[in-house]
Amino acid sequence: MNRVRSTLARVPAQLWVAYGLVLACLLLLALSTTGGLSPDRVLRILSNAAPLGVVAIAQTIVIINRGIDLSVGPIMNTAGIMVALLSVQPGATLAGTIAVVLVAGAAIGLVNGVLLAYTRIPPLLGTLATAAIIQGVYSLITRGQPKGTIPGELRDLADGRILGSAFSGSLVVWLVLLVVVGVLLSRTVAGRRFYAVGTSPRASWLSGVPVRSHTLVAYIASGMLAALAGVLLIAYSGSPSLTAADNYALNSVVAAVIGGAALSGGAGGMVGTFAGVAVLSLLTTVLNSFNVPSAVQLIVNGTVLIAMLFVNGRILGSRRR
Repeated sequence: MNRVRSTLARVPAQLWVAYGLVLACLLLLALSTTGGLSPDRVLRILSNAAPLGVVAIAQTIVIINRGIDLSVGPIMNTAGIMVALLSVQPGATLAGTIAVVLVAGAAIGLVNGVLLAYTRIPPLLGTLATAAIIQGVYSLITRGQPKGTIPGELRDLADGRILGSAFSGSLVVWLVLLVVVGVLLSRTVAGRRFYAVGTSPRASWLSGVPVRSHTLVAYIASGMLAALAGVLLIAYSGSPSLTAADNYALNSVVAAVIGGAALSGGAGGMVGTFAGVAVLSLLTTVLNSFNVPSAVQLIVNGTVLIAMLFVNGRILGSRRR
């Protein structure tokens, strides 16, 4: 019993808040529709949230490192456009197409990393500029009308169920990434250095930590994961789009912040990010059930972000006193 109490005492207050919000959203879901809390429905909601879940992992890595990546939305759109274009090429395979898309995402992440690691440009402005450039490039290439087809195997990743269960392939991909990235961040020396760099880049540099290298890795990982999220998104939508992922940059930041990530760096994790994504996806389902317009939903998401920034700021501030 004492061991359980000591374990619970070590759980960060931000996680209590995040999972309290998950519980509140589940209660709202149960009240809004009949059979709202059936396991199959909850898993289906989480499966639909897999693209956001993967890109939220990317955003959390960058935020822990005292950055932010506003280019994740355009990277996701680019990934979807590339999948559709490459899939119609002679001899194209799904594995090869996804590999090329992931490399392209990593390359964009490398550009972000170099830009921010070797200049004094703030991450907010740097990645916003990169996002604008990416949007301009794919708009010019597609002339506003992306073409191509989506492989049937990719659609199965979103719609298919594993061994007849409620788990989709995309949900499994998201959960596996949560575990792998969570272990790397919390259980390895390199992962713990990300937190150190986010907490104090100068102190980390004086301690011999390669700060620039960690920044490069964070943004490369962000670009690659955003590209993977774009692949999952087009698997659900079934067609490429220039705008499908436009809201994902904001929503990924909201999910990370709800989960306890601090925009000042050095705080956050995959357990909290999962809660943040769950809150957004469940809340969206509830709002849709009440026919709330998408514009109002954006207002709600922005309000939740402000509220969680305030709450987490107070929690972190009280810890540092």
